[in-house]
Amino acid sequence: MSEHSIDIALVEEAFLKLSRPKACAIAGYAQLRTGRMFARERGTAVYYKRSLHRCPIITPSLINMEATGCRLAVTGHGTLVIVSVYLPSPKKLLRHDLRALLALRDAVILFDDFNCKSPRRGCSITNYNGDRFTRLEDRLRID
Repeated sequence: MSEHSIDIALVEEAFLKLSRPKACAIAGYAQLRTGRMFARERGTAVYYKRSLHRCPIITPSLINMEATGCRLAVTGHGTLVIVSVYLPSPKKLLRHDLRALLALRDAVILFDDFNCKSPRRGCSITNYNGDRFTRLEDRLRID
């Protein structure tokens, strides 16, 4: 990552095991991660250069989503909250989960795998979550 000057990398479906906290360590980067004891294919992670001014955040209780995030101080822009979010495909997109993440204050940026299928998101079909997310985008004017 350092050879490409990547400051932050966000990962969904991380396959990280809680029993191996140092797995997937990358030199020069700190790792924040959230995993599941019972499902190895899930979990989220955030890697960031150790030189960044950041602090981990405690993600709110979520019903269907998994998330890992941090707060970054960005010169000239104030504070940003960066969150890696995963919604397993059989789970429904819930307003409660989105509201909880967007209520983390400051400017919140969600990097996601919401498993929302719709033409707007590059899929030829639309599923339940894709339809809900499209309506939310329209209502909130999200780009």
